[in-house]
Amino acid sequence: MSSEIEEIRSQIEGLVEKISDLAMQDLRETIDAGKQKSSSKEKELIRVRRSLEKASHLLLGLSD
Repeated sequence: MSSEIEEIRSQIEGLVEKISDLAMQDLRETIDAGKQKSSSKEKELIRVRRSLEKASHLLLGLSD
């Protein structure tokens, strides 16, 4: 089961990277548009990233 958990963690880490890229892209678009505040989309993407990071961390404890 440990190898299955590691595979899932690896997939989650890949998603974390993709979500981070999307958040950065949205931030760049916000800056380019001359806006002063982060968009709600960026904030939600950051929440998703944090949730995925928490899930990955929890799975780490299961693989031991």
